[in-house]
Amino acid sequence: MDAITREVSIYLRSRQIEAGQTAMFEGVIEEFEDEVDFSNIFNDGDAPEETIEMRATGTLTEKEGRIELSYDETELTGMEGSTTVLSFQKGAPGVLTMIRYGAVSTALIFEEGKRHICAYDTKIMPFEICIHTKRVHNHLTMDGGSVELDYLVEIHGAKAERTLFSLEVAPIG
Repeated sequence: MDAITREVSIYLRSRQIEAGQTAMFEGVIEEFEDEVDFSNIFNDGDAPEETIEMRATGTLTEKEGRIELSYDETELTGMEGSTTVLSFQKGAPGVLTMIRYGAVSTALIFEEGKRHICAYDTKIMPFEICIHTKRVHNHLTMDGGSVELDYLVEIHGAKAERTLFSLEVAPIG
């Protein structure tokens, strides 16, 4: 099957919230706050400096039952020189993979209610992180849509950080 590719406009919002001390790989984290209303979380006037909003263009591709969204990171995200690819099987939209390559390289897996050990490679050194996903709302199709992720990143020996990630995708033209 030939790939279907479409140029898209992307609006991305990401907000980091300190989640407290954790010990990597030791049990299940119970530090999640109540359910987050994504329609409101980015609109409060007291949003911390850790909130990022970005507009980009990218490509949306469907091939062999897999949808991939690809876009270049910018200086705003601190990952300039990297490309991000968010992908999933059409039959399993609740399991997303995020791969970044370039200046920063990482492979992350988001699956609601699950913890996945993932790799993160910086210019200095590679290390393992643990992604514990509270929520995956994936409404992305080849016609556009949205993705919302609520997850905790654990780094061995450091405080964990909760991230609320939201992107909206619309075809161009």
